[in-house]
Amino acid sequence: MNGVEIAFQLNNDKEENVVLALANLTGNYFRQEENMDITWRIFHVTLDKEKYYRVLYRGEKLSDFHPENKKRVKKKFDELGKTDYETLMAKYESDSRNDNFQKVGIKELTEEYDLWQDKLWNYI
Repeated sequence: MNGVEIAFQLNNDKEENVVLALANLTGNYFRQEENMDITWRIFHVTLDKEKYYRVLYRGEKLSDFHPENKKRVKKKFDELGKTDYETLMAKYESDSRNDNFQKVGIKELTEEYDLWQDKLWNYI
């Protein structure tokens, strides 16, 4: 996969607005402040009985992100993730009023666990 994949679970599944804030603030930061050609998608994934979120960031071009940019995207997402709820949501509401702010919604995705992709089978 070209780009950056960030997967995580929340303690409270009802906090979709936190997921939207984290993903969209990170993407817009690199799109606007760093002038990167970046797109992103947000998925709420159901895998067997588990549910988690996956955010995918990738460049507009066919080439992959530079390894340093991959680190920077992950670091920015992590920094925002450590922000307290009120501050994060205030920043999201403030930034999203800007006409250039791009909002991406959450898409539901169901996956099945494939045992053949499990590394255990490499040892058998």
